[in-house]
Amino acid sequence: MLVHVERIDKLIKFYNFFPYNYGPFSIVCYNDISKLQKESYIIEKDKQLELTENGKAFLKGIDKKVALKINRVVGKFNSDKEIKAYVYRKFPAYTIRSKLLPPQEERKQEPCLFTIGYEGRDIDLFLNILIQNSIDILIDVRKNPFSMKFSFTKNRLKNYLENSEIQYIHIPELGIEGEKRKALATYKDYEKLFENYEKTTIKKNPELLDKIVELSRNHRAALMCFEADVNRCHRGVIARNIVQKENVEVLNI
Repeated sequence: MLVHVERIDKLIKFYNFFPYNYGPFSIVCYNDISKLQKESYIIEKDKQLELTENGKAFLKGIDKKVALKINRVVGKFNSDKEIKAYVYRKFPAYTIRSKLLPPQEERKQEPCLFTIGYEGRDIDLFLNILIQNSIDILIDVRKNPFSMKFSFTKNRLKNYLENSEIQYIHIPELGIEGEKRKALATYKDYEKLFENYEKTTIKKNPELLDKIVELSRNHRAALMCFEADVNRCHRGVIARNIVQKENVEVLNI
C-alpha cells in the first residue's frame, strides 16, 4: 500500500513483494525484521512486533514526509484483519498463490521461452516478475552461479524458486568464464566476445540448445544470467541461435 497508494518509493528505497502462501511477501523485508530484532530495535510480543526504546529513538530522525505517508496508511485500519481484507480486494495479483483463498483455476498459458537478468533487481522483484509471467522453469546459464547479491547464489536461489513452485535448472556448460568479461567496455568488446562464444561454446553444445528448446515447448521457461541488457549478455546469444534454428518465440523480461 505504501508503494501503490502513497508512492513512498519516490522518497526512499522500499520493498518489493511477490505472491506467496498468505498474500504478498518480501524476503528482503523478512530478513530486515530479523536484523532489527537482533539489534533490539523491535521485539515480538503476543505475535505482534513492537518498537523498543531504541527503535522509538531511531524513528525520531525519520524524514517527515515519509512518516506522514506511513501514518496515513496505518491510520486507515483498525486491525490486521482489515489490512488483509483491503490488500486481498485491491491487489489480487499478489494473492494468486494464497492458501487463504479457495483453489483457483489457473489460466492456461502457452509454452514460451523468456530471458531475464537480475541486475538492478532484488530477489522479491525478480520472483514477482517470474510469477506474473507464469514461468515454471528457470534455466541458469551462468558459468559460476555465485553472486555478490547472495539471494542469487545457486543454492539460495534454487530454494526461493522451489518455494514459489518454479523449477531450477543449471547449465554451466553454456556460461562464460569471468576472466573473459573483465576488459569489456564497449559494444565492440561485447561483439568480439560473443562472436567467439558463438564459434566455440554454442557450436560445441548443440544438444544443450536442443534441451532448452524442448523445455520451452512444454513449459514457460526463462534463461537467466546477470546483465539487465540482454544485448550485453550471452543469454541473448543463446536465444538468438535458438530463434534461428527453431520456430520458437523468445521474450525478454
